[in-house]
Amino acid sequence: MQGADEKNRRDYFFCQLARLNFEEGQSDTDGWVVVPEAARKTGYGENEVQDFLERLVEDGWIEVKGSPRTIPSNARLTLAGKARAQVICRTHH
Repeated sequence: MQGADEKNRRDYFFCQLARLNFEEGQSDTDGWVVVPEAARKTGYGENEVQDFLERLVEDGWIEVKGSPRTIPSNARLTLAGKARAQVICRTHH
């Protein structure tokens, strides 16, 4: 069940990004949030966060400033990512 655990961890990280995106004052007017802040809230390591970012970009859920191969300082949810966050993160708006 290694794959399911990784997916759960990635979803949890994604939901932290989404929370920062939706919470008042946590993102700028264009929706960019600070990735290290979300990473700190999850407690995941830099390599794991980097893997999650690459996968989320591939899935089309987020976009990042700079390369997803290095931990970018900013990410934002795409329209698909916002829709996905509504489903998996139990955010209420």
